[in-house]
Amino acid sequence: MNTTRDIVVLCNNRMAFPAIQTLHSLGRLHTIGVPVENEDVKAFCSVFAAKAGINLIWIEKSKLEVNLQEIIKNTALKFIFTMTFPWKITEEIIEQHPNLFYNFHYGLLPEMRGADPVFESIRKQKNETGISVHSIEKAIDKGKIILKKTLPLHTDFTHGMLSTNLSYLASYLLPELFTLLHNNDKGVSQDESLARYYKKPTIADVSIQWEKQDSKSIQALVNACNPWNKGAYTQWNGLNIRLLEVSQTNTITDYPKAPGTILEINENNGLIIQCYDNTQLRINTVYTEEGFMSGHKLLAFGIKNGEQFASL
Repeated sequence: MNTTRDIVVLCNNRMAFPAIQTLHSLGRLHTIGVPVENEDVKAFCSVFAAKAGINLIWIEKSKLEVNLQEIIKNTALKFIFTMTFPWKITEEIIEQHPNLFYNFHYGLLPEMRGADPVFESIRKQKNETGISVHSIEKAIDKGKIILKKTLPLHTDFTHGMLSTNLSYLASYLLPELFTLLHNNDKGVSQDESLARYYKKPTIADVSIQWEKQDSKSIQALVNACNPWNKGAYTQWNGLNIRLLEVSQTNTITDYPKAPGTILEINENNGLIIQCYDNTQLRINTVYTEEGFMSGHKLLAFGIKNGEQFASL
């Protein structure tokens, strides 16, 4: 086993943690770099680096190039892996150090370029997702793909569940990736005709549109927003409510109500809502400023049968 510490990981999210631990167990991890303002990731990496004897650096966006040049001075360094790292590596550094920088993209490229492919893969109801490891080039997410691994995407996966599955997939693929890089595999160019770039989700992206979305689409959006956004937004009587967990139901309605209408709300059957195309959802868990609660507990706010949720 190679016991030379020759890999740097730049990360900004817990999704990198299993790969970091695996790299350390393989004797390959040299340094972890974390944005200085990310307190959650800093806390984990501080404890891990102290116990493992790994170098740890806090990175400021304004000093990114200086930080990288300092890291690269280590002549034993083989690769720098970025895993959910938020800042772009400058073209100058990439050109000065070819075959050094590789990105772990937690989605399938080129179809799922952008800031949060986990969110988009769930929201778009894709049948599969995965990880695309690619060389870092000037343009974001456009480098040659060295290795791609797919993962079935189940309809009940939340953003958090899928993130965990992908984080472990990243650790499992490392031995195969090292073999490819050792053999100087340059990867495969991406098919630009399949490319799609998704920006960071906005309020509009995480808000339910009752008049346009059927129950399946709303369930996908709710799962895509759980837990990072505490659910998908809706509104009733000026009260902002986020739907955190929902499930399909086959409530029979002889006379379909307008989408967003409350068909039933009680302790026995819960909260059931009419959706677009005469489909229905049971709202299992919601979040409001007053706390997390079962859907039927919105009765305490005065919600009744026949009233409507509004789109933001």
